[in-house]
Amino acid sequence: MAKFQPTAYPFRIFGGYTVATMIVTILLGLTLVLAVACGSAAEPTAEPTSAPVAGETSQPTSTPQMAAPPAEVEVNPGKLNIMVGEFASERFDSSYFGGAQSGANNYLRVMGGFLVADNERKEMVPGIAEDWGLSEDGLTWTFTIREGVKFHNGSDVTQEDVLWTLQHTFGPDAEEYAQSSSSIRTSRAMDRIELSGPAEVSMITTEPVIEIDNIVSESGSTSFHIMPARDELFDEDAATAYDNDPIGAGPMRLVEHVPASVMKFERFDDFYYQPTNGFAEDKRVNFQSLDLFLVPEEATRVAALRSGEADIVPASIAAKEQIEAGGGRLVFGQEGAIVEPKILGCWTDDSFPCADKRVRQALNYALDKDVFQNQLFGGPEVFQIKGWFTITPNTIGYTSELDPWPFDPDKARQLMADAGYPDGQGFGKLIINTWPSTALPLQVESAQLAAEMYRRELGIDAEVRTGDSQGMQNQERASALNGQIFWQDGAARVDATGKVKNAYTLSDSNIRIHDSPELFRMGEEVVQTLDPDARAQASKEFYIALKEEAHQISVGYVNIPWGVGPRVETWEPYPLSLWISALHTITLK
Repeated sequence: MAKFQPTAYPFRIFGGYTVATMIVTILLGLTLVLAVACGSAAEPTAEPTSAPVAGETSQPTSTPQMAAPPAEVEVNPGKLNIMVGEFASERFDSSYFGGAQSGANNYLRVMGGFLVADNERKEMVPGIAEDWGLSEDGLTWTFTIREGVKFHNGSDVTQEDVLWTLQHTFGPDAEEYAQSSSSIRTSRAMDRIELSGPAEVSMITTEPVIEIDNIVSESGSTSFHIMPARDELFDEDAATAYDNDPIGAGPMRLVEHVPASVMKFERFDDFYYQPTNGFAEDKRVNFQSLDLFLVPEEATRVAALRSGEADIVPASIAAKEQIEAGGGRLVFGQEGAIVEPKILGCWTDDSFPCADKRVRQALNYALDKDVFQNQLFGGPEVFQIKGWFTITPNTIGYTSELDPWPFDPDKARQLMADAGYPDGQGFGKLIINTWPSTALPLQVESAQLAAEMYRRELGIDAEVRTGDSQGMQNQERASALNGQIFWQDGAARVDATGKVKNAYTLSDSNIRIHDSPELFRMGEEVVQTLDPDARAQASKEFYIALKEEAHQISVGYVNIPWGVGPRVETWEPYPLSLWISALHTITLK
């Protein structure tokens, strides 16, 4: 896949401006034996993609132009079978899940239509909104709604539907019932959402929320798709009824849902993103139906791929040989996920060892990232030792200064001794919380590897506790994991403002991880800066300062390996996506 170059701020300013089967034995001497083969049928480049150029922009237009209509693609009458490891809550209203919920993204991006779409370069481009922009004072986002967009039931998507969806998801009252951190954060800054013209919906905030277009876009980490208006903004019975019969405006419609088992979809011929509506690209799928199965165990998914029961599955590099022996191949999603461990709530209690910055820095220096890259994940084609928090080389504000701390066990031990914990004495138990992630291969194993390194290099009694993602996220929000490590997957982002804002700039956030007035000040400067060049520079400086405080443990990012069976002739997944993406690029033999 060719390298991509994301656009920094593609909006206009109005008025001028369990991976259960992958067994990793972690010995005291850090001897890891993994069967890793080299090469694949569709590999990413070993080098990371280039960083965005500050200030480079691409303006959305009211009617995307095309030189000539592309040839009509013949639709394969067959069915595509995809197996994934997580369905999350299996709800269809994105206000009702917390976090990015990569499991929900697996199905909502099949059925959902978005105000702002994206492309293979992760640029934000017109979607249900044919145009959008931000007022000069940074307080009003206005979206112009496209005519002719259809819901799966055949009704038109109206500006009233968009108004209801935005009010329900981000309105001033949404924080009372929404579970998504993006919903809650945006709701707190919202003054009102209203119809502002014949085909316009405006979101008026009390302070600049300059990432709103990213939040509501297909590039965002949560699937805030457009829904038909309901009678009330919040009614649990109506929300449950919608879960039982969800209607979207995306490329496929749901026809059957067996909880904890399978979701079945059919092609939606009237999906709006096609040349007849003025688009240069046809994003309708090229097959008739899709069965999306929930299969948590990797061994079962790989076996199904080999037998022909599955066509696409999330896999690890260790399964490469098996997959190829069955006639399949690995396809990589570039910068698909980042290892995103956080040290939670250190500022809340001075008795926590991690309240001392030297301890947090030591936890970074004590990890041998080369072992993660080459012995656990299988080499640079899968794992890159680059990035910090949710920032990767294609994030606005990235600099190589944000790459993971070098492995320096001597410095780590000295920092621990200076903090009063020589050889781990008096430190107590270090708890690392994680879960089997289907978005990040070997998440549990990587946490176990970190724990062994802490035991070996620092003398710390480190324990890994596994659970389910939603339960642990609920514990995090309840401050039940303070003083512990939260070892999780993260979505790499072109614009990380929203994610960083919640953790680092809001003094009243229930998941903030510091209490520094200076960091709050720097964060506010970033989120209040409207000029793209100035904001990119402020972001870089802010991220460097945050890295120095070491509330995050930097390891690197993963090019996600997907097992692809022999029936799939082509597939080009989008970068920076933890989930199944770019379904329109899939063709079946």
